[in-house]
Amino acid sequence: MSATPETPLPVHNYYARTVVVPLGRPDTAVNMLRIAGEIVHPGEGLVIALVISLGNVEHTATVSDELQEIIDEFSHTGGERRVELVTEMADSVSRGILDIARERGSDVIILGVQQSTQGQVKLGTVVENVIATAPCGVLIYRQSHSPGYDQVVVPVDGRLAAAHAVRLGVSLAIQHGIPLKQLNVQHDYHYNPVHEAAITSYEARLPHQRDLSKRIITSSQPAQEILGLVTADDLLVLGFSQKSDFERQITNDVSNQLLNQVPGPVILISQIEWHRGLRGTIEHGIARFNPRLTQVEQTEMIWSAQKNASSNLDYLVMIVLSAALATLGLLTNSAAVIIGAMLVAPLMSPLSSFSTGMASGILQLTRRASVSLFQGVTLALLISLVMGVALPIDTPTEEMLVRGSPNLLDAAIALVSGWVAAYATARKGIPAALAGVAIAAALMPPICTIGLGLALSDIDLAFGANLLFLANIAFIIAAQYITFLWMGMHPSQEREGASRRHLRIWRLMLAVIALLVLLVFGRLGSQAIDQAHIRARLEAEAFHGATVVEYHVIRSLPLGVQLLVQADHTITPDEVSAAQELLDALYQQHIQLTVVSRQIVRPLDAMTAAMVTALQDTLRGASISEFHIDPGEPLVVHAAARALAPPSQTQLEQLRLEMSALAGAPVELRIAWQQLLAAEAPTPTQPATPTAPSSE
Repeated sequence: MSATPETPLPVHNYYARTVVVPLGRPDTAVNMLRIAGEIVHPGEGLVIALVISLGNVEHTATVSDELQEIIDEFSHTGGERRVELVTEMADSVSRGILDIARERGSDVIILGVQQSTQGQVKLGTVVENVIATAPCGVLIYRQSHSPGYDQVVVPVDGRLAAAHAVRLGVSLAIQHGIPLKQLNVQHDYHYNPVHEAAITSYEARLPHQRDLSKRIITSSQPAQEILGLVTADDLLVLGFSQKSDFERQITNDVSNQLLNQVPGPVILISQIEWHRGLRGTIEHGIARFNPRLTQVEQTEMIWSAQKNASSNLDYLVMIVLSAALATLGLLTNSAAVIIGAMLVAPLMSPLSSFSTGMASGILQLTRRASVSLFQGVTLALLISLVMGVALPIDTPTEEMLVRGSPNLLDAAIALVSGWVAAYATARKGIPAALAGVAIAAALMPPICTIGLGLALSDIDLAFGANLLFLANIAFIIAAQYITFLWMGMHPSQEREGASRRHLRIWRLMLAVIALLVLLVFGRLGSQAIDQAHIRARLEAEAFHGATVVEYHVIRSLPLGVQLLVQADHTITPDEVSAAQELLDALYQQHIQLTVVSRQIVRPLDAMTAAMVTALQDTLRGASISEFHIDPGEPLVVHAAARALAPPSQTQLEQLRLEMSALAGAPVELRIAWQQLLAAEAPTPTQPATPTAPSSE
């Protein structure tokens, strides 16, 4: 039946804006699209007819062509409702549905199930996985032999899910112009005044009082009584909660019997309720950007982690090669060679397996991954130590020194590396090589720096690199665990390989790692604050007008400090002496200070350029190697020049006056003169005899 012209349409909040309908079979597409068209907004709504491709391009193209014809016909007869056919390449059907629903901001996902010949509905892993991790509401439609119906029947038990079912039932009843029967199940009824008020407001939208009938179900076995009241011409609408264990809920007596034995079509509806205001907006946004893993994906991750947790010949060979490359890159101070070592380092496999074991609560997996990680680290350390002893090197290179002085930026690199590795591990569409490079960047160079520091007997370098390595390990594990937790992986006693005892040990390991991360953060943060304070005092009290770009502490006897100071003037010995005294006072011991000066050279301004031109015009043929102006009263112009003959005093005075005119202020001219001496060439008939040079 169809709605009469006098039948009012449901209010807008009855409708969904975007509905995703996975279509795998053209023979069921019409009924699925019809249900989608009835719950989507008539003017502003969008129905996404989704086809998931698992790699068979020809089959997907054939199905898409058949569905396009059905969609075109439905669009012509469906009024203003828009339908868009979308084909998604995915590793699994459930992952493709979830990704499209999240990316397109879907309000409802419609899933179809079939009643088997034995009378049992098999939901399947796709339906269960989508329900458990969907970022929006889910509607399950079980078709019947006849898709039409003359009445909507909604069982009500007082829960929020029942209120959602009443809302959908009222909407369908209004659109089809058919009555609504409400069955109030008194057995295990949950009274809630908010839910009761919502149900009453939905019922008030029905055009006539006769369109609503109510009946109380008092039996202790309500399923049998409901089955006696529902015919093949009735549409049964049931509500369920996505946040509960759907598999347990659907297998109880009432839901299971109704889904399998009702002769007519059945709809199970859930809708996520967001809080109002800013909180609801934040919750909705987090759900949209949270690619939760399905149970199948979590199981696949655990299987992959179990495979990669154990070391083998390939793992050990790649450890040797990557450690050798990283060591050579550190010795030659070549960033390119170090990057090459990162590309082949296999440390991601055991580390990701370790984090997966922690996130899933499988202690055995974590233990095996720890052994493999220890083997790889020990082997890399030995390779770098042997190469450091065998190859000629006396002092650490810059690449080695950088990794011997960890700071908060290194901790940030480790955190980001862990996030990259965890996300790439969980999302199969991202190449695992990207995560491997991120992990290797944070681990392999520090390991090799430890070995080289031991080979050079530089305990401070080895200690600093070891601190960096331990910090990176802790931060990577913490970042991976947080990522897996965010994506829905939790320890479960029911999971294969997990137990209550394992969960207790897992919590202890997590506490230890968290404590290690906090200690490293505290140390690096305190060190960064101290160094920032010392830099500020050096710039204010020693290097006036300069910037301390780098500050490295070399823990040796005596304690050493290396500074890189940048300024637009030459750093004088007096400034270095002032810095030495300040550092000695701050550390309360003698500091072996090394200062590297980096002078900034700026282009000449108009006045300086004019002065340089005047100097060159006066000293024709002279070579000018230095020119700078000291501000003050008067201006002091410093220049260095050399030539065969010095200028006269008259020339210098004229030059000073000309510069004063250019500057508009008195100028004091100071020229450092280097006179070139030339020896006369000997005549051909007279041998040359050395003569003593003369100077004027």
